[in-house]
Amino acid sequence: MLIPCLRTLSHSFRPVLLRRPVTTATATAPSPQTRPLPRTTSNRTPLLVALGVVGVGAWIGGIALATNYQRLSSSVVHGTLFTVRYDPCVKELLGEHVDYADSWPWISGSVNHLQGKIDITFTVKGDKGKRAEVHFASRRRRQEWVTLDFSVKTQDGETLQFRNGQLLTDTGEPLVVGEKGVIAST
Repeated sequence: MLIPCLRTLSHSFRPVLLRRPVTTATATAPSPQTRPLPRTTSNRTPLLVALGVVGVGAWIGGIALATNYQRLSSSVVHGTLFTVRYDPCVKELLGEHVDYADSWPWISGSVNHLQGKIDITFTVKGDKGKRAEVHFASRRRRQEWVTLDFSVKTQDGETLQFRNGQLLTDTGEPLVVGEKGVIAST
């Protein structure tokens, strides 16, 4: 412990700290216990495994939702739905106002522009309450995309095949390409 003490010097007053001698005690090692350690009653392994399964499941579900959202916002899906929505045969079969069958549609398949492969399937529904599955498959051969399958199949088994190269206006009217390359509505 330090005790402050003033000592007088000839030319100034300055506090000087004096030290008291410190005694040290030697510590002895604790004696070893001869009794066994107590057993823990709670086993956390099932809880940790359950939390791990829930965490991995949430991670996989998040990735699945993100990739579905990516397919849903693809221009291919928008264009396919636009064509189906305004096709007169589909309107006759499903009714007016054709749209996705569910509020959160699930787009199955893949949209891979880099590899030149598109193969998607989704469900639509019209005013008549009938549901139908839309399937679109296309491949890129050199610089040109070739449609392999573009169909609408109802739950009753009725199938509509779309013609290759069918063009529609913004209102859904069919377009005709003239001899000089001019596009005119019918």
